[in-house]
Amino acid sequence: MRPKLIHNRSCLFIFLLTACVAFPQLSQAAGEPDDFIRSVGQNAINSLTNKEITQDQREDRFRKILNDKFELKLLARFMLGRFWRRASEKQQKEYTSLFEDFIVKAYAARFADYKSENFVVGKVRNINERDNLVQSEVILTDGRKIPVHWRVRNGKQLKIVDVLVEGVSMAITQRDEFSAIISQNGGKIDGLLAALRKKTGK
Repeated sequence: MRPKLIHNRSCLFIFLLTACVAFPQLSQAAGEPDDFIRSVGQNAINSLTNKEITQDQREDRFRKILNDKFELKLLARFMLGRFWRRASEKQQKEYTSLFEDFIVKAYAARFADYKSENFVVGKVRNINERDNLVQSEVILTDGRKIPVHWRVRNGKQLKIVDVLVEGVSMAITQRDEFSAIISQNGGKIDGLLAALRKKTGK
């Protein structure tokens, strides 16, 4: 079976951003990792859930959030894994561009169907000198509770570098799927590039 470019768990990823709006302390400054996560959610809601904007406008706004709040280049390189070093400079450049377009196309449209859910931010746990893990819980309309942890990196600005849903890393999940596509194409990165072009309409 041909591996999917988006894992089922990954479909929760964009919902988790929109869910942040339900937490009551959104007016706080985003100087701490937990407040940063709330702020990202509020920004996403304010920018992307307007039913009157076009899909192109929604994608443009989502792209800005991705570039501002996520370590997008780091994530793109991580998700290509060991194949990054095997790629030529030209392939790396095309892959990085296609990766961003893929994330935008895959997830921006989901904001149009946003439904409010409860989102509770919990403790912040220090992982190392750079990263903190912001613990949270999403409570769905049917009462189910989904534990979600956000890995936030502290540099010149706070940036999201991974999201763990029920203990599963979205970054690692997507990396495994990209690796599977490359392996099914004889270990050639061009196979992944072709799949991403198809997905993004390039």
